[in-house]
Amino acid sequence: MRRTLLAVASVVVLLVGAAVFWWVGARNGWLGHERDAGPITGKAIPAAVIAARTQAVAAASPEGDASQILFGDLHVHTTYSTDAFLWSLPMLGGEGLFPVGDACDFARYCSGLDFWAITDHAESGTPYRWDQTKRSIRQC
Repeated sequence: MRRTLLAVASVVVLLVGAAVFWWVGARNGWLGHERDAGPITGKAIPAAVIAARTQAVAAASPEGDASQILFGDLHVHTTYSTDAFLWSLPMLGGEGLFPVGDACDFARYCSGLDFWAITDHAESGTPYRWDQTKRSIRQC
Protein backbone atom coordinates (compact mmCIF):
# COMPACT_ATOMS: atom_id res chain seq x y z
CA MET A 1 0.00 0.00 0.00
CA ARG A 2 2.76 2.42 0.96
CA ARG A 3 4.70 1.58 -2.21
CA THR A 4 1.61 2.31 -4.38
CA LEU A 5 1.04 5.61 -2.61
CA LEU A 6 4.69 6.55 -3.11
CA ALA A 7 4.45 5.68 -6.83
CA VAL A 8 1.31 7.79 -7.28
CA ALA A 9 2.89 10.70 -5.42
CA SER A 10 6.01 10.43 -7.60
CA VAL A 11 3.93 10.52 -10.79
CA VAL A 12 1.96 13.53 -9.57
CA VAL A 13 5.14 15.40 -8.62
CA LEU A 14 6.67 14.54 -12.01
CA LEU A 15 3.58 15.75 -13.90
CA VAL A 16 3.34 18.97 -11.90
CA GLY A 17 7.06 19.57 -12.37
CA ALA A 18 6.77 19.02 -16.13
CA ALA A 19 3.78 21.37 -16.34
CA VAL A 20 5.59 24.08 -14.37
CA PHE A 21 8.71 23.65 -16.52
CA TRP A 22 6.63 23.93 -19.71
CA TRP A 23 4.76 27.01 -18.45
CA VAL A 24 7.93 28.81 -17.32
CA GLY A 25 9.72 27.78 -20.53
CA ALA A 26 6.89 29.06 -22.72
CA ARG A 27 6.77 32.38 -20.85
CA ASN A 28 10.54 32.89 -21.07
CA GLY A 29 11.05 31.80 -24.68
CA TRP A 30 12.88 28.56 -23.87
CA LEU A 31 10.63 26.67 -26.29
CA GLY A 32 11.18 29.04 -29.21
CA HIS A 33 9.47 32.18 -30.42
CA GLU A 34 6.41 32.89 -32.52
CA ARG A 35 7.06 32.77 -36.26
CA ASP A 36 5.73 35.48 -38.55
CA ALA A 37 4.01 34.92 -41.88
CA GLY A 38 7.11 35.68 -43.92
CA PRO A 39 7.54 38.20 -46.71
CA ILE A 40 5.85 38.07 -50.10
CA THR A 41 8.85 38.36 -52.38
CA GLY A 42 7.17 38.22 -55.77
CA LYS A 43 5.62 41.20 -57.51
CA ALA A 44 1.97 41.43 -58.48
CA ILE A 45 1.06 40.03 -61.88
CA PRO A 46 0.48 43.08 -64.13
CA ALA A 47 -3.08 43.77 -65.26
CA ALA A 48 -1.91 43.66 -68.90
CA VAL A 49 -0.72 40.06 -68.46
CA ILE A 50 -4.04 39.04 -66.92
CA ALA A 51 -5.94 40.79 -69.76
CA ALA A 52 -3.74 39.02 -72.34
CA ARG A 53 -4.52 35.65 -70.75
CA THR A 54 -8.24 36.38 -70.89
CA GLN A 55 -8.00 37.40 -74.55
CA ALA A 56 -5.98 34.27 -75.39
CA VAL A 57 -8.63 32.07 -73.78
CA ALA A 58 -11.43 33.88 -75.65
CA ALA A 59 -9.54 33.59 -78.97
CA ALA A 60 -8.93 29.86 -78.48
CA SER A 61 -12.54 29.14 -77.48
CA PRO A 62 -15.18 28.26 -80.05
CA GLU A 63 -17.26 31.26 -81.08
CA GLY A 64 -15.23 33.59 -78.85
CA ASP A 65 -16.63 32.14 -75.61
CA ALA A 66 -14.68 33.71 -72.76
CA SER A 67 -15.44 30.86 -70.34
CA GLN A 68 -12.36 29.30 -68.88
CA ILE A 69 -11.31 26.63 -66.45
CA LEU A 70 -9.53 27.88 -63.35
CA PHE A 71 -6.99 25.82 -61.47
CA GLY A 72 -6.42 26.13 -57.76
CA ASP A 73 -5.62 24.48 -54.48
CA LEU A 74 -8.13 24.69 -51.63
CA HIS A 75 -6.01 22.77 -49.12
CA VAL A 76 -2.73 24.55 -48.42
CA HIS A 77 -0.92 24.14 -45.10
CA THR A 78 1.91 26.39 -44.00
CA THR A 79 4.23 25.72 -41.11
CA TYR A 80 1.65 27.40 -38.86
CA SER A 81 0.08 23.91 -38.82
CA THR A 82 1.81 21.66 -36.32
CA ASP A 83 2.07 18.65 -38.62
CA ALA A 84 3.46 20.70 -41.52
CA PHE A 85 5.91 22.36 -39.12
CA LEU A 86 7.18 19.03 -37.81
CA TRP A 87 7.57 17.49 -41.28
CA SER A 88 9.44 20.57 -42.48
CA LEU A 89 12.16 20.23 -39.83
CA PRO A 90 15.55 19.38 -41.36
CA MET A 91 16.12 16.70 -38.70
CA LEU A 92 13.09 14.87 -40.14
CA GLY A 93 14.25 15.31 -43.72
CA GLY A 94 12.33 18.51 -44.37
CA GLU A 95 13.54 21.60 -46.20
CA GLY A 96 12.78 24.17 -43.49
CA LEU A 97 9.91 26.49 -42.70
CA PHE A 98 7.27 27.45 -45.27
CA PRO A 99 5.28 30.47 -44.06
CA VAL A 100 2.22 32.04 -45.68
CA GLY A 101 4.39 34.31 -47.84
CA ASP A 102 6.05 31.26 -49.41
CA ALA A 103 2.64 29.71 -50.12
CA CYS A 104 1.60 32.87 -51.98
CA ASP A 105 4.79 33.01 -54.02
CA PHE A 106 4.56 29.30 -54.85
CA ALA A 107 0.91 29.58 -55.94
CA ARG A 108 1.57 32.56 -58.20
CA TYR A 109 4.99 31.87 -59.65
CA CYS A 110 5.77 28.15 -59.38
CA SER A 111 2.44 26.45 -59.93
CA GLY A 112 0.58 29.24 -61.75
CA LEU A 113 -2.60 28.74 -59.73
CA ASP A 114 -5.60 30.96 -60.32
CA PHE A 115 -6.70 30.66 -56.68
CA TRP A 116 -5.62 29.01 -53.44
CA ALA A 117 -6.66 28.90 -49.79
CA ILE A 118 -4.77 28.59 -46.53
CA THR A 119 -6.22 25.77 -44.43
CA ASP A 120 -3.90 25.59 -41.44
CA HIS A 121 -5.09 23.51 -38.50
CA ALA A 122 -7.01 25.44 -35.87
CA GLU A 123 -5.40 23.81 -32.82
CA SER A 124 -2.12 25.59 -33.53
CA GLY A 125 -3.78 28.88 -34.41
CA THR A 126 -3.37 32.00 -32.33
CA PRO A 127 -4.75 35.52 -32.80
CA TYR A 128 -1.26 36.61 -33.86
CA ARG A 129 -0.99 33.90 -36.51
CA TRP A 130 -4.50 34.68 -37.80
CA ASP A 131 -3.62 38.38 -38.14
CA GLN A 132 -0.36 37.47 -39.89
CA THR A 133 -2.21 35.15 -42.28
CA LYS A 134 -4.83 37.80 -43.16
CA ARG A 135 -2.12 40.41 -43.70
CA SER A 136 -0.17 38.12 -46.00
CA ILE A 137 -3.24 37.09 -48.00
CA ARG A 138 -4.19 40.74 -48.55
CA GLN A 139 -0.63 41.53 -49.59
CA CYS A 140 -0.57 38.56 -51.97
